[in-house]
Amino acid sequence: MVRTDLGQITTLIIFIFAYVLIFSGKFDRTTAALIGVILMVSAGYALHFMNFEQMLGHVDWEVIILLFGMMTFVGELARTGFFKYLGLKTIKMSKGKPWLMFVYLTLMTAAVSMFIDNVTTVLLMIPLTISSCEMMSIDPVPVILGEAIFSNVGGTATLVGDPPNILVGIAADISFNTFIEHLLIPVALAAGVSILLSRVIYASWVKSKPERIEDLLAMDERKYIKDERRMKILLLLLIIMIALFATEQITGIPVAFVALIGGSISLAISKYSPQEVFEAVEWPTLVFFISLFILVGGLDDTGLLGDTANAIASASKNPMLIAIIILWVAGLTSSVVDNIPITAALIPVVSYLNGTFHTSILWWALIMGADIGGNITPIGSSAGVITVGLAKKLGYEIENKDWFRIGTTTGIASLTVCTLSLFFIGYL
Repeated sequence: MVRTDLGQITTLIIFIFAYVLIFSGKFDRTTAALIGVILMVSAGYALHFMNFEQMLGHVDWEVIILLFGMMTFVGELARTGFFKYLGLKTIKMSKGKPWLMFVYLTLMTAAVSMFIDNVTTVLLMIPLTISSCEMMSIDPVPVILGEAIFSNVGGTATLVGDPPNILVGIAADISFNTFIEHLLIPVALAAGVSILLSRVIYASWVKSKPERIEDLLAMDERKYIKDERRMKILLLLLIIMIALFATEQITGIPVAFVALIGGSISLAISKYSPQEVFEAVEWPTLVFFISLFILVGGLDDTGLLGDTANAIASASKNPMLIAIIILWVAGLTSSVVDNIPITAALIPVVSYLNGTFHTSILWWALIMGADIGGNITPIGSSAGVITVGLAKKLGYEIENKDWFRIGTTTGIASLTVCTLSLFFIGYL
């Protein structure tokens, strides 16, 4: 039984109120979170569980620096035209065959999303996908949906692939290599199952007869490259960054500092002013992260999260069962609300549980559930929301039934694969 006192009840009410505001859509999510912060810190002063200095102490600045550095770097790499070049190159490899186009583009999106923010990836890929499909007179919606779904699947595999991974990785001190060692196989299996299901779901679309294939193959992908020299420098820098990510345990250089180095160098070699470069940084998202840390910190300061974790631990002594529950709770919850605040709320609980069961499997369950569960509905992930909105802007209405047809099917199947993978991860 979770004990409650005035501080716990007050912080819980404020936390729920803030999350309702975030998910209601009546306020921008950053504004809603800041309202919650003001209420939480005010209550902290009144009830003596948090002050301004303690508020700042709850913010994991390593996460913020990592996000800032990667956003700056990716923004500069995108300016060179690299992603559009890579996308058209991939499309031409399919030689106009719809199914090969689907497979190549979705798997490329998954691979890129392992190292680059998946929202950026789909923003860059969708316009190119639509224009290529229109040239061949085939429906682009199946490919667009595939790119959104596989961006979440691919992003699950690495520390920097998705914001929830960054949150968990920093909080649990999980290295870049450890992420790949534990999640690459589950992600590959989930991707494989999703590909097979997509082939069945889009069996009729696959039979589409594309037109003007010669025009597509004649297109020069190099025309998208705006600055080849800078692109090559940034790609070399990306390779160095990934190498440093992978050797963190040897070099002792934190991934956040590596990202900051990458962002700073990309800024230094940019032909644009700092104001233009920083336009790629999603400042509202960074403030949103900071606010979430403070809101969750308020719950922690009153002991509510620790008591909740103890209550969960007392329900079962089997860590595998607890891990499966965490995976599906995170997955199903993330299917209807953004996975970032869900992950932020669950991290302290899992941290307490990890202290009881002494197993990292709970962290892997949280990551897989939060990332892949977002595919179940069109509002479950930032990539999904962006995809639907951008497709509509470009003339293609993606209805809920279109998403449920593939997203829900592959999302549930992928979570099932991840559940089975927990038993494999448990032996690592």
